[in-house]
Amino acid sequence: MIRNRNWKLIAMIATVLCLSGCGNTDEEKELADFSSSISDFTTVIKNANDQINAIDTSSSDASEQLLEILDHLDTQFQELAELPVPEQYKSIESLADEASTNMTNAVSYYHAAYEAEEFSEQDADVAYEYYTRAMTRVQYIGYVLVGEIPEGENITIHEETIENKLLDTLLRDNDTATESIELQ
Repeated sequence: MIRNRNWKLIAMIATVLCLSGCGNTDEEKELADFSSSISDFTTVIKNANDQINAIDTSSSDASEQLLEILDHLDTQFQELAELPVPEQYKSIESLADEASTNMTNAVSYYHAAYEAEEFSEQDADVAYEYYTRAMTRVQYIGYVLVGEIPEGENITIHEETIENKLLDTLLRDNDTATESIELQ
């Protein structure tokens, strides 16, 4: 389910985070712990992908195997969403939350599709859409962690600089001053 290009990104993320996790300060320890957790998470994704691809679809318990793997993956995504994020990576918090929510929805729909009396293709399609969304969020997290800017038609980049914040503050203060002068 996960494409080969994602594995390159995952390997890059793990390497960057492992290399950046050395040091003695609290911030460096937090970064090292985060790096280790992300590395563990990428291993979980790889293992889940391998397990899913190894399922014998002709087996009578193939759907149970798939659901068990997805349940475990959902738990790991929830843990990712709860992971304390170092200050320099705060922008990924919402992506991790979205990834977790999407994976939970995917697993729920996969259960509905496979546990129904008759297989529900519609639920499976919805599940796959949520699964794809979750994995896309993970891919975006990877881009952010390695310092790349993700691209796509549904991506909006919000850049905040000190100059913009200062300009906004000055303009806001100036508008307040102008309003108070007009009121007098």
